[in-house]
Amino acid sequence: MPQKFNFANFFGVDDEPQKIQQSRNNVVPMAPKEPMKSELVVSTPVNYSETDEIAEKLMNGVAVIVKFNKLDAKSAARMVDFLNGIVFAINGSITRLEQDIFICTPANFKVSK
Repeated sequence: MPQKFNFANFFGVDDEPQKIQQSRNNVVPMAPKEPMKSELVVSTPVNYSETDEIAEKLMNGVAVIVKFNKLDAKSAARMVDFLNGIVFAINGSITRLEQDIFICTPANFKVSK
């Protein structure tokens, strides 16, 4: 038998609460999660144009140790400034390890001394 048209039902102001059926799927998979793999590379740039390669690695989740010993001071300062911007954008960090050595890490790395 067809149901009678009801304006209250049509506009969603029905006085009777509708019964909602919920599926009871409380099964949790027991398969172990694959551990997150971390990668660390060492870069020794010889000119400023290699900054893009380092930035690309950082944006792909790879930590980079940058050795500036083969780069002039002005280019090294520019590169550090650029890398500071990259690590800020990806919520990473940059830490000085020695005079000319920095480590740039994405958000999933923690560096402690």
